[in-house]
Amino acid sequence: MELKFFDVNIWIGKFMNDEREISVSAEQLISKMPCLNIEKAIVYHISQRDVHPQIGNEKLLKEISNRAQLYGILTILPPQTNEVKIYSFKQLKEKKIVGFNLFPKKHNFILDEISLGDFLSELEQRKFPVFFDIMSGLSVDYRDIYSILKNFPKLTCILCNPGIWNTDRYTWPLLEKFPNVYLESSLLSLYEGGIEETVKRFGSERIVFGSGFPERYFESSILQIVNSEIENKDKEKIAYKNIEKIIKEIEYE
Repeated sequence: MELKFFDVNIWIGKFMNDEREISVSAEQLISKMPCLNIEKAIVYHISQRDVHPQIGNEKLLKEISNRAQLYGILTILPPQTNEVKIYSFKQLKEKKIVGFNLFPKKHNFILDEISLGDFLSELEQRKFPVFFDIMSGLSVDYRDIYSILKNFPKLTCILCNPGIWNTDRYTWPLLEKFPNVYLESSLLSLYEGGIEETVKRFGSERIVFGSGFPERYFESSILQIVNSEIENKDKEKIAYKNIEKIIKEIEYE
């Protein structure tokens, strides 16, 4: 069976540190997708994290505009400082924005009900996804996720880069208690049985496909799903059906 994919874990732009430079544009991304059967992707611009959310958000919107394959994630800050432009949900739909992310450790704020409670409450009601990057060390850790979900138990959360070894000790309690928590697949499948055991326990509906591109290879993430020891119908759900369902359920109006 040939699978098509909808990737939820990609950034574009230029990443630089003392050791390396990685750069990929929206056009370069789109040129790579067809040969791998990646039909759609949800992306953010790395400057949303590493420069400033407002600057990065503007770059993202420009990059995904008129590119039907790409959907976007906006980065948010506490609204009290008025640093990030606020769009209506109708505008978000028009701009193909399907989620938000945040980097409190990088951007120096506390993620809790005091700083973002009203906003998270509305996202919860509208079934609007929040993408949490666990492994970067710049976004959140599992204590943050546990704390937020205590106050917003129906919030739609997609946990990207959830870790490799023994992360089920963190993630399975969340999957058990909170119905709208999903795991992104790219690191989940790097230890034997990671995909299979999660599917067996919670169903394939709780996993969405992601690659971690451009920091990781598309091909390895795809092969992990293709070669996993689960039913073809479960592979299809992970590859694209689950994220399409999540997006379809967003209440923009």
